[in-house]
Amino acid sequence: MAKKKTKRPYSFGEVHRNKWLGNKITEVIGADRKRLGWLWTHTDGRVIVSPHLGFYIWFDGDGERWTQESGAMWLVTARLP
Repeated sequence: MAKKKTKRPYSFGEVHRNKWLGNKITEVIGADRKRLGWLWTHTDGRVIVSPHLGFYIWFDGDGERWTQESGAMWLVTARLP
């Protein structure tokens, strides 16, 4: 029997790249098609979570570095009512 695919509660939207610095900002969209925030990825691969412009979260709740998936999931759970 085939393994059932589970749908992620988020998707990635627009990606903005800074060609001079080499970093990128990726929009995170929720299942309801609303923007949840952004993921700012540095040239060294480090991910910073931004629930809204001007506010940046450098580490997760355990003091670890974010990944694209963990940052996006945090935005999903932090934005739920």
